[in-house]
Amino acid sequence: MRTYQSWQDEYKNKLVSAEEAVKHVKSKDVVTFGLALGGPTAHLVDALLARADELEKVRIFDAVSVRPMKLYDPHFMNSVRDSFIYSSVLFTPVNRKLAGNKSNVDYQSINSSDTGERIARFTDVAMVSVCRPEGGRVNLGLTNFYTPEMIRGAKLKIAEVNDEMPMVYGENWMDVSDFDYFVEHNSPIPEMKRKGEPSALEFAIAENVASLIKDGDCIQMGIGTLPEAIVKLLHNKGKKDLGVHTEMFPMGLPALVKDGIVTNKLKSLHSGKVVATFCMGNIDMYDFVTRNSDCVFFPASYINAPYVLREIDNLVAINMDLEIDLMGQMNCEMIDYRLIGGAGGQLDFVIGAAWSRGGRAINVLPSTRTLKNGEVVSTIVPSLAQGSPVAIPHMYSQFVVTEYGVADLFYRTWRERADALISIAHPDFRSELRKEAKRILR
Repeated sequence: MRTYQSWQDEYKNKLVSAEEAVKHVKSKDVVTFGLALGGPTAHLVDALLARADELEKVRIFDAVSVRPMKLYDPHFMNSVRDSFIYSSVLFTPVNRKLAGNKSNVDYQSINSSDTGERIARFTDVAMVSVCRPEGGRVNLGLTNFYTPEMIRGAKLKIAEVNDEMPMVYGENWMDVSDFDYFVEHNSPIPEMKRKGEPSALEFAIAENVASLIKDGDCIQMGIGTLPEAIVKLLHNKGKKDLGVHTEMFPMGLPALVKDGIVTNKLKSLHSGKVVATFCMGNIDMYDFVTRNSDCVFFPASYINAPYVLREIDNLVAINMDLEIDLMGQMNCEMIDYRLIGGAGGQLDFVIGAAWSRGGRAINVLPSTRTLKNGEVVSTIVPSLAQGSPVAIPHMYSQFVVTEYGVADLFYRTWRERADALISIAHPDFRSELRKEAKRILR
């Protein structure tokens, strides 16, 4: 092992071009990116893809893809299908076209709390984006999640140094010595574009969710117009002294803190701190988390661990699903064998909320969805469609919310659950659901 006179000397010695860094990737390697904004930019990824003629069966694994690049171009990926296989733990509009165009695509099953350990076992090459080093350490910026475990487990570690990456506190630092190569490339941090204002339907669902949130609760929720609607109602209803313990900082968090709705002072764990594993948002969010000692990141192996979550009093986990059957089994990943999203940490938080003193797991979905042919179908179904993965098993389903109300399933029998779920289904489908319930649960 080479020794260096200083960390600056070591960093300078490991500083290379993108092309030089990726030369060390070998055929059949598994190349894993940091999650979301912690992943490399096209500058580094394109250098790897340019080696298509030299490599065979390299598996590229990422999670929460946010930056446009060749990797998500179905035509290009089909042209290099013998060289690169793509897999992900979450399918978004950015990469969903790959799965729909019969590209060389696979889906990686994970549970957020053990993702780091799993990824560390199969990753050969780790690629991440980081801040410029200070004092011999680099900050992981906007993503922690599985990065520390991945870096320590990988054989080859490449960091893309971006001066525009926000520095975030917490267990979010790694030594310069933990990496093999550094590639300097500055690029703006993408902002998440809003799809518009929450709809009347989303506000109706959010109203029912807000009715279950009490002053002093510690909340977890994700991104999207529905969570934004919930945030607005927390403002409107004057909720007080909320805390946040979540995978991802929800949009609107800076305003909740500024207005004193989120204070974190009643949290039984990490009092006074907002804790998470990663962040995506707009410039206000990035400014808010930058060098803010009240916002801290930890790996998902800690943040999402049910044994940690059970120690948080009044934990309220808010998650979105695609469909639920009359027994309470929930699917949040796939419809008609088409990948829509990912399970992520939903089960972690549902279990954690179930064990939390005063905790509540809230799973939300609109009562219907519209198929491509225009047909409207119920999201509350007699049984999940064949091949649908179960993200939440029936024994952990608790509060289910649609625009028509709240069904509390936790202490109920299967027949009672069916009655409760039918009561919040769209009225057009209740009669048929009752018939099916009698047939299935006789």
